[in-house]
Amino acid sequence: MLDRITNHPELFGLLRQSCEENGIGVRICDEFMDNGQLREDTVRILKVDAYYSSRNMHSPPPAIDCLIIIETGEGAFGLTLVELKNISSTRKADLKPRAIRPKFDTVIEDFLSKEFADIFLDNHIRISHFRLWLVTNPYRWPPMSEEAYRKKLKNIALKMFLSDKPYRFRGNVARIEPKQPGSEVCA
Repeated sequence: MLDRITNHPELFGLLRQSCEENGIGVRICDEFMDNGQLREDTVRILKVDAYYSSRNMHSPPPAIDCLIIIETGEGAFGLTLVELKNISSTRKADLKPRAIRPKFDTVIEDFLSKEFADIFLDNHIRISHFRLWLVTNPYRWPPMSEEAYRKKLKNIALKMFLSDKPYRFRGNVARIEPKQPGSEVCA
């Protein structure tokens, strides 16, 4: 899968070394890095919203920022879809499911399942994990453990995502998970 992505003329232009935008991002586990660069034998990051840009199409649909593909075993790959939102607490409406879900819808229903189905729906490839992350910190909380972050979420607008309708892709079920900036993508 990784070579097919690299060799695909449209996907090659979407390859990035990191998943960051407007001062926030996610980290890739050290085991997938080599001297500060992604290990080409195990991971790819695609800047999906660049594919759905107004330069490429008239009235593009909303799309998430990054798709991170990690080889997790022989013929097995994990997919982490990441939406980065660096907003203030006064713009919480930008975090409601009706503003976020269409971005994931586009990537799951069009990018993965239609446009590049020959790669992502290939029956010879197993999807070991399927994660949907909304990376944001509208309340400007200091860095904290994942457990502390989830406890804080229970009392705020982001808790809507914890019980929102799940997505399905190739036998995997996932909900959009709020994550704090700097969260680590691992196998």
